[in-house]
Amino acid sequence: MVINTPAGEVRATLRAGVLDAPGLRYGSAGFDPRWGEVTGTDEVVRQTRPAAFPQRPGVLDGLLGTALSELEQLEDAFTLRVQGLPDAQGLPVLFFIPGGGFTTGSGESRWYDSPELVRTGQMVLVTVNYRLGVTGHFGPLGDPDESTKPIRDLQAALGWVRDNISAFGGDPARITLAGDSAGAWYAYVLSMDPTLRGLAAQTLLISMPRLAPLPVELWMRHRTAVLAALGSKSALRKAPIPAILNAQEAARAGLGPFPYRPAESKQTPADLVQYANSVRRIHTKALLIVTTAEESAAFLRNQPPSNFSEAGVKAFLERTFADPALAAEMLEVEGDAYMRMVRAATLAQFRIPALEIAAHSPVPAQVVRFDHRSELAGAYSAHCFTLPFIFDGTERWRDSPMMVRTSEAEAAKVTKAMRGVISRFLHSGIAGAERYNVEDPRTLTVGVIGTRHEQALEAVLEIRDE
Repeated sequence: MVINTPAGEVRATLRAGVLDAPGLRYGSAGFDPRWGEVTGTDEVVRQTRPAAFPQRPGVLDGLLGTALSELEQLEDAFTLRVQGLPDAQGLPVLFFIPGGGFTTGSGESRWYDSPELVRTGQMVLVTVNYRLGVTGHFGPLGDPDESTKPIRDLQAALGWVRDNISAFGGDPARITLAGDSAGAWYAYVLSMDPTLRGLAAQTLLISMPRLAPLPVELWMRHRTAVLAALGSKSALRKAPIPAILNAQEAARAGLGPFPYRPAESKQTPADLVQYANSVRRIHTKALLIVTTAEESAAFLRNQPPSNFSEAGVKAFLERTFADPALAAEMLEVEGDAYMRMVRAATLAQFRIPALEIAAHSPVPAQVVRFDHRSELAGAYSAHCFTLPFIFDGTERWRDSPMMVRTSEAEAAKVTKAMRGVISRFLHSGIAGAERYNVEDPRTLTVGVIGTRHEQALEAVLEIRDE
């Protein structure tokens, strides 16, 4: 089918009653896609074949699977994908930013083939690409602003959606800015950016990690490590992509977690993880925050059992929480040392930040905990495990290790409940009774039994000042 948009004619397929238009170009970086700033699309090239920005296998492929490897990799993959309903008008829009630890991911992946989500949720789904890794977060000048190119990529994509989504049945005044993991981190940053006021109506954060922008000095050290791995200062501009990806992986071994991410800047201020401050800058009108019950299992499950001990859990609590004794009391019933460490790290990196954001949000906010567990050993309800139950998971995620031995009947129940939460938010925002209340903190739990409200006892915990 041909869709007439303000940007020009584009093509879509009609499958299961849903339009699917991949490879839509939202911008271009001209003759220098590696380092250039994204601008408006070329008047001739409006649509290309689906692709991903250059990347290597991700650290969570053992959970997620290898669907990203199916895509061609291009340096100018400034594209997004739109799925919508034919002849629709005025539907809410889910603008979804995939995660991937700032080094992997693509909105063109089959993971986001979602005709059932679009049809049952009566929405338009947009999934988007942005620059990754070394090419996304460094540049030839050594200027920290080069680290925020992915944010400007996403700004350009959001602008394209505002201008063109009506042609796919979407309402540009009802865009929900959403993301998972690193994608949620970017969605939060964009929701604080005053230059984007009015471009999105709501914000949906799924499994957003507590992760500060890199101090500029540390970002510079990371850049120096990559240059050393490349063997030349000029190689950053001239080296072929395989050499840059090799250097990215070689340098990573000597750096801290998530070394390829934005540095502190005007777009990514240093107080981003001081949520009581940063959330007050939000320019969208409602906020839904989703975490899983055992987020940190995704990052800890491959370590040997000998790495986990009660002494190690105690040391983590003492250096992480303002009241380690209270945190220990809340973890008393959580099984062996591995599970206690998973739960402790999940509290610190995901759950407490979500509650803190909701507690200080000037707009209606709700916190959801996804509590369904994978059958994969040690995975439990891990980071990213929500995704198959939002998108069309039993089909598109069938080869994902975290979906091994998944019961079709249970998956259907969890999917119905999770999609219901997402769809209600897109269509109606946060109802008064659902709004997080610091005087009586309650959150919504989603699992095989559907949804239920629970007291957020952990809301009293605080992270120790760094």
